[in-house]
Amino acid sequence: MAAPIDKSMSFLIVDDQFNVRRMIVNFLRAFDYQNFVDASDGERAWHKLQNNNIDFIICDFNMPNWSGLDFLKRVRNHPDYRNIPFLMVTAEVMEDLVAQSIEEGVDDYLTKPFQADTLMGKVRNILDRRHNPKPIDLALQEGRKNLDSGNYDSALDYFKQAVDIAPDSPRAQLALAEALEKAGRDDDALMHYKQAVSISKRFVKAHDKIAEFYLKRGDHASASIHMEAAAKISPRNIERQMALGKSLLGLGKPEQAKAALDKALAFSGNNPKLSTEVGEIFLAANLNQEAADAFLSAVDKDPSMVHVYNRLGIAYRRQKKHPDAIKQYERAILVSPKDENLYYNIAVAFAEMGKYKSSASYLEKALHIKPGFSEAKSLLAKLNSRK
Repeated sequence: MAAPIDKSMSFLIVDDQFNVRRMIVNFLRAFDYQNFVDASDGERAWHKLQNNNIDFIICDFNMPNWSGLDFLKRVRNHPDYRNIPFLMVTAEVMEDLVAQSIEEGVDDYLTKPFQADTLMGKVRNILDRRHNPKPIDLALQEGRKNLDSGNYDSALDYFKQAVDIAPDSPRAQLALAEALEKAGRDDDALMHYKQAVSISKRFVKAHDKIAEFYLKRGDHASASIHMEAAAKISPRNIERQMALGKSLLGLGKPEQAKAALDKALAFSGNNPKLSTEVGEIFLAANLNQEAADAFLSAVDKDPSMVHVYNRLGIAYRRQKKHPDAIKQYERAILVSPKDENLYYNIAVAFAEMGKYKSSASYLEKALHIKPGFSEAKSLLAKLNSRK
């Protein structure tokens, strides 16, 4: 039975191009739909979703700020919105993009350019599937409701029903494993996560869950196997690439770790915060040139990030590249000329170079800004004792 057509349903249309949003609205109006909310990126869409009653989301994949995937993740991870139908629009069909969208729970995707009939066909197919769920889907839905409410025993019963209905369903095995984990039955949960992977080698979420288990147990070698498998299937997941990079560093595999972290940066777009996070990972592993490259990328993207100049200076100083450190501190001073820490850090760099007179000069500048700066006073006293 086809889903009843509710012309009063409200659509949230998300695309960074106004003309595309207007085109989709016009297509929907041609089929007598009248209620629309629009947004130019995922972050704005999230605010619109929270302040409007939305029945269906049509969202572009590539957008600034939050991408369509970022928005989809937020929607699917929130109990109030996770069941809203979500149609993703892409400029081209790329296997890794489709894989990641499916992984995060998209209902379907649509490739640009498209016509009104194609759009409505996708919308109606999604609504039909929602209106006529299969028995396994009903069991999974009820199980999730109970799991969200903390009713673990009831959730387990529903998820066991789903497994009985379709024992070869990786989704059912995953759901049962998640409930077992919530109930504190870790060994049973791990068994069902592995069962999900044995049924479908490309089931990314199960690989992720197994990796999480091994990480909790400190087994980075086993965790990295599943993270690498998931990253190969769906390489655009930034969080996974970051976790894989950290794990590989812990295993003493810096080149492979750098490859994973470089992919995270490549897929993040113009994101200085992520560059900073990658820099901190490298710095903690004493990969100082790699850390410097990441921090430099961050401040080039956002020169106002004064604290990152300080981290960049540390990475250079560890390599005895004191002139490079001083150059970056001076860049930061142009942004924040009354930051006493910057003058102090330059002073430390000069002192490490043996240029004590220059060091003292910058310490005096730091103390002029903050007379009670104890570290600057202490270093200045040491320098004066050399006279």
